Amino acid sequence: MTPSRPAAASYVLIDAENIDWAVSNVVGRKPEPQDRVQFDRLVAFCESRFPNPVRCIVVLNARGEQLPDMMIGFVRALKTAGCEVVLLHGRPEQKVVDMGILKLLEAIRQQRPGAAVVLASHDGSDFAAALRPLLEEKRKVTLLGLREYVSQRFREFVPAGLEILDLEMDAKVFQRPLPRLLPIRVDEFDPSPFL
Repeated sequence: MTPSRPAAASYVLIDAENIDWAVSNVVGRKPEPQDRVQFDRLVAFCESRFPNPVRCIVVLNARGEQLPDMMIGFVRALKTAGCEVVLLHGRPEQKVVDMGILKLLEAIRQQRPGAAVVLASHDGSDFAAALRPLLEEKRKVTLLGLREYVSQRFREFVPAGLEILDLEMDAKVFQRPLPRLLPIRVDEFDPSPFL
């Protein structure tokens, strides 16, 4: 039996493939390293923004019982950045990352009362329903993503207390600006960059 770990005050669950998908859509190609989330920055942001201690957990599809060579460097970089990595595999038809995140959300709900939950994903069809009970418990629940790709299913929970933060504008996790086309609230509009 594995000994119980000390509880974190905040759990950050990261759907890395989904975040990478959104970045790919923004840049119009497979992201280059400078386009990808810098996980050390993400960890630092979460530690400064959410109740401590913070535990960042990245769930990945290992696509088999042996970790592919091409993933080893990425997993090492995640660990160096302070993330824990959950490597899952399953049958081809299984969405193992989504299943893993759903299991983590339920375990946090049942075993870590009052813990804050941060989800880095845009996938409302798979995760929105799992956030509802956490919001009903009046927990701090935050979604991290690129706001133009955040599912409407998540947006519907904003009145219930869901906080939506942007990975680029709020968390500042990229090395260079992404070429995004975003409407700007007129009250926040700074004309200086256009001069």
